[in-house]
Amino acid sequence: MSLGFLQRLWGYVTGRPDPEFVAQQLRKPSGKFAGKIGQKMDVVNEPLFDLTLETMSPAEDDHILEIGFGTGKYIHRIFSANKGIRVAGVDYSEKMLEMAKQHNRASIASGRLDLKLGSSKALPFPEATFDKVFCNMVIYFWDDPEPHLQEIRRVLKPGGLFFTGIRRRKSMFAFPFVDHGFELYTIKEWQEIL
Repeated sequence: MSLGFLQRLWGYVTGRPDPEFVAQQLRKPSGKFAGKIGQKMDVVNEPLFDLTLETMSPAEDDHILEIGFGTGKYIHRIFSANKGIRVAGVDYSEKMLEMAKQHNRASIASGRLDLKLGSSKALPFPEATFDKVFCNMVIYFWDDPEPHLQEIRRVLKPGGLFFTGIRRRKSMFAFPFVDHGFELYTIKEWQEIL
């Protein structure tokens, strides 16, 4: 997918290609634009979700946490990896939580999926709960990564793994909205933070 296409896509989604507005909606989709933003994020982020899932290689009986699940459209793919997997998720947007619950009614009803409204700065889960934690395209919105990473470490079981999906910093500069509240890192910078 070309950068030009993605730029045009965001302008189409909002009907007003104001970069600051787009940045606000990407951080926390809300109001009448939340559905459109969520659907477009699904399109753009699907390959990254699949790559993260492949890299995580979920094992039987893993308990996995997704931070920033958005519409939750692809959560079902985690379950198809192994039948004994349990998944929890936390998202900062009430609108995304509503959409994710609609997409995943059966998994929630079965008790295999637990979705919550919240922040990765204060995860609503006990210590040492998860085998794996992942987030895609979320760290851009952490003004100070340390409290988020401390919380992730707290909820990970000993030996648990954390996976982060991001786009290369250089490619992100093509989008005018990154000048409005996005924290961008090179892979080396992110590794040093971790």
